[in-house]
Amino acid sequence: MLKKTAGFTLIELLVTMVILAITATVAVPGFGRLIESNRLTTGTNLLVSSIKLARTEAIKRGTNVTFSTDGGLESGWCVHEGDETGDCANDQIRGFESPGNLAFTEDVGDLVFDRRGFLVPQNARSFTIAPVGCASGDISFREVRVSPVGRTEVDDGVCP
Repeated sequence: MLKKTAGFTLIELLVTMVILAITATVAVPGFGRLIESNRLTTGTNLLVSSIKLARTEAIKRGTNVTFSTDGGLESGWCVHEGDETGDCANDQIRGFESPGNLAFTEDVGDLVFDRRGFLVPQNARSFTIAPVGCASGDISFREVRVSPVGRTEVDDGVCP
């Protein structure tokens, strides 16, 4: 009498491995794009929340508060009390580390908010965020605009 054994045959195992290899080949590039997209979203949200923190602190404290980008956004930024003549070392409210693998550009350096939450001077400002090595035509690009009254907007864009 033959005993039935439980398990897989060699053919079943090979077919399963081939299906798994095909699935992995198709899925891996998609995961790379997903990770890049999440990194871009995280960097954008961190930048926007930092700007909003500076505006909120200016209103709460009733004085000027600055979103400072000393050394460029790639090296991090801070929110400090006072205007752009102040610095993060002495008057810092909160500091932020820049997320990696993102390229930032800014039209003007520091953003100074007055006690009403308006920019000083009242000129619109913008920042762009893109993955490092963003290929021309990729849709992984964000523009953060700050209006003269301190409101922020985020738009998707195409890498230049």
